[in-house]
Amino acid sequence: MNRFDLEQEIMKCWKITEDIELLYYNFDQLDEDQQMNFLLGLKELYELRFQKLWNTFEECVSKKELD
Repeated sequence: MNRFDLEQEIMKCWKITEDIELLYYNFDQLDEDQQMNFLLGLKELYELRFQKLWNTFEECVSKKELD
C-alpha cells in the first residue's frame, strides 16, 4: 500500500454522501422496514470501508509513505 492507495480509499469513503442522497430521494418509495434495512446496510458497508481506509493509513504510516 502507498499514499495513492490511501487517496483512493479516502475517495471511496467520500461516496457516502452520494449514497445518502440517493436514499434520501427514494426514501418515500420504501416501506419502514426497507428504510431501516437500507440504513443499517449503509452503516455496515461504511464500517467496512472506513476500516479498510484505516488499515491502509496504518500501513502507509508504518512504511513512512506520508513523510
